[in-house]
Amino acid sequence: MTPERQVDRDPQVLEGEDDVPRQPSLPRDPYVPEPGVGPGERRAFRVLAWAWVPVAIVVALVVWALVS
Repeated sequence: MTPERQVDRDPQVLEGEDDVPRQPSLPRDPYVPEPGVGPGERRAFRVLAWAWVPVAIVVALVVWALVS
């Protein structure tokens, strides 16, 4: 296990009219999603759509068993 270390002693803080100190924004927000889905994600959603078929069959069998 690596020992703890201090990364930045004096963080850069912007001063403004309000009392709350703010840090400058990053050049790119790390939480912005990609503009489109990739080929693997597209395939995963197609498989997910087909996964409802066995679920529907099982539900139909259970309903049929309860009715008859």
